Amino acid sequence: MRFAIISVTEEGSTIASEMAQVLKNDPTVMKVDVFHKNVKDTLKSSFYDYDCWVAIMATGIMVRTICPLIKSKLTDPAVLVVSENKKHVISLLSGHLGGANHFSIKIAGLIGAVPVITTATDLKGKLGIDTLAYQYWLQVEQPHLIKEVNQLIADDVKVELYLPKRFQFLTNHPLINRSYQIQTWDESFLRVSLFCNDFPSEGGSNKCLDLHPKRMVAGLGSKKGVTVDQVFFAIRSALQHLHLPFERLDALATADVKKDEEGIITVASQSNLPLEIVSLNEIAGFENVDCTPSNLVKREFGVPGVSEPVALIQAGKQSRLVLKKSAYNGVTVAIAVSRD
Repeated sequence: MRFAIISVTEEGSTIASEMAQVLKNDPTVMKVDVFHKNVKDTLKSSFYDYDCWVAIMATGIMVRTICPLIKSKLTDPAVLVVSENKKHVISLLSGHLGGANHFSIKIAGLIGAVPVITTATDLKGKLGIDTLAYQYWLQVEQPHLIKEVNQLIADDVKVELYLPKRFQFLTNHPLINRSYQIQTWDESFLRVSLFCNDFPSEGGSNKCLDLHPKRMVAGLGSKKGVTVDQVFFAIRSALQHLHLPFERLDALATADVKKDEEGIITVASQSNLPLEIVSLNEIAGFENVDCTPSNLVKREFGVPGVSEPVALIQAGKQSRLVLKKSAYNGVTVAIAVSRD
């Protein structure tokens, strides 16, 4: 995620700097930029360059500034407002699909504040369909139905949610069973059916909302001779940063120089995940601004990194890192997801 923190007073600027230092140590955060004053010009030129804006100022200033910039709940970044006394973090825009509700809780936890969330499903302890999509990296295929689905959920109507077998882990989510009537099916995607007697229909209908999982790949690097337990521990530890289970992964990937590592091979086999191999030549020709180069890897293999580039390459064009490379006792893990 890419964060922008903007303030208008000296006290706000101090808070912004402190917040940025903490966020930079978070492996799920790729970039943090801090701005001071010039609110209108800064937002006008950079509004869509970030996933989340954190504004340390009066709510009214931010409302008036972003009003001409917002386009759609499908594309707008998250916008938070933090009070200068650090008591409240307000989820102002894109609470669900943009992650503002999630970020408000995250930022509030960092500074000891209270998150202020006003979306109806959240206030009733339910899981909105767009929140589900955000948390588990799902692409919503019929976004015009989001409002209708969430309204039903907020009104205590349990809509049918069809889960593929690999997504049965969702039944353990504390809010799922309060919000949906769970069914299982053999397709690879999730579906919400608004009318039971309208399901199933060939190719879906305008009353079915489909959620297609984005491709998620864990890129792996390692020292020679790592064990199965080391690899499992590393991947699970990495996924904890994203609050995701192992089952959410679509593939593991590594460089060709690691293709014979028994620990990695066995983990892929036991997890029923493909192990995808990327050549050093392909890694050498790959560039992404979010990748962090390693001098050690460069000296040993002649490429700037392994786990991050292989994750991004195998997740597909225009994929993004959602977890920077993280080291766990001889194993490095990075996680990337596809654009769609």
